[in-house]
This record gives sequence, structure tokens and C-alpha cells, in this order.
Amino acid sequence: MSGERKRSIDFIRRLEASYGMPNRQNRKDPLDELILTILSQNTSDTNSHRAYHSLKDRFPHWEEAWRAGPGSIEEAIRSGGLARTKSRNIHRILGELKRSKRGLDLGYLSDLNDEEAMRELTSMKGVGSKTAACVLIFSLDKMVFPVDTHIHRIAKRWGLVPQKTSREGTQVILNKLLPGEMRYHGHLLIIEHGRRTCKARKPMCGSCPLKDDCPRLGL
Repeated sequence: MSGERKRSIDFIRRLEASYGMPNRQNRKDPLDELILTILSQNTSDTNSHRAYHSLKDRFPHWEEAWRAGPGSIEEAIRSGGLARTKSRNIHRILGELKRSKRGLDLGYLSDLNDEEAMRELTSMKGVGSKTAACVLIFSLDKMVFPVDTHIHRIAKRWGLVPQKTSREGTQVILNKLLPGEMRYHGHLLIIEHGRRTCKARKPMCGSCPLKDDCPRLGL
């Protein structure tokens, strides 16, 4: 086992000891998860969930949202931020799926391997590697590790990736370093650590459970 892999595994185990094992989330339909994750881009969980429920209340079936058009979708998701861009991306994706042989259903992704499923999702405009990975790990039980801004920041602070690594590059590296069985709860634990302790602007280093081995504190 390489030193980087061993250190990454130890990092997750120490977070487990500090925060406990997170509960597994209820699985959503993969198309529902995709649209929720698009709505979560550049906003808080509170705002994105509010926008998602508003959209579902107005259009219980995705075909209804597609037929209504991007303007109506935009009105429904306004509380989530960046409503104009997100509504157009959502409508475009629904249109692509509607015109495909499979229709408004992403269940077929479960029959593909991880790499193939990632390619399918990221071929859609507005779907990046983090969004695609969220759909795969949370809806389809594919152990693909998503990297959001919290995880990207902490991975660099902790020295798991080089400082100039992009978020996409960090996702590639962590998927290689962490074994599949640690990716689901590891993702949730690092996000929890980022929200509670290793914050972006004022990290609470004095109370950090990892402070004795953090490269940042040695600078």
C-alpha cells in the first residue's frame, strides 16, 4: 500500500472516530438525483432542496416540466439561485432524454460500468464530474467518489493532493486512493468536517480532531 493511500484511509478512519458513521441516505430515482444535484450547484442545501420540492410540487412528472418549458421551470426553482441557467440545463437534459430511445429514465445506467456511466452523464451539458458522481453513488450504488468544494479544499489542506490540483483532478486522485467501501461514507464525513471544523474562511484548527497531523498547521 502506498504512503498516500495509507494516509487517505487513515484520514477517513479518524473522521469516523470523531463524527461517527453517517447514516446512509434514502435512494432517489437517478433522474430525480440528477436534477436535485444540478439545483445544488453554487447554493446551500436548504436552497436547493426548497427549489427541488417547489419544482416537484409544480410538475410531479418530469415530462410535465419538459412540456412546460424553461421559463416555467425557472419560476419554480427561483429560490435555489442561478435559476435561469439551471432551468435551461434541466430543460435541455429532459429534452435529450425524451428524444432518446429510453425516454425520461436513467435506470439503464445501473447496467453500465462506472466509467461508461460517467461518460453518459457528463456528455450532457451542465453535468460535470461531481454531479455525475453524486448520481452514481447516491442513486445507483456505484462507488464513485464525488468531490465538492469542501472536499477539494480539505484534500489540499491535508496534503492528499498537490495544492494546484483542480477539483476534477482531486476527484480522479481520491477515487484511486480510497477503496470502494470507504467512498460513500468518506464523502459524507469530509463534507461534515468541512462544515463543522475545517471551514473555508475560519477553520477551527484548535478543536480539529486531525490537528496533530495536519500539514497546514506546520506551515
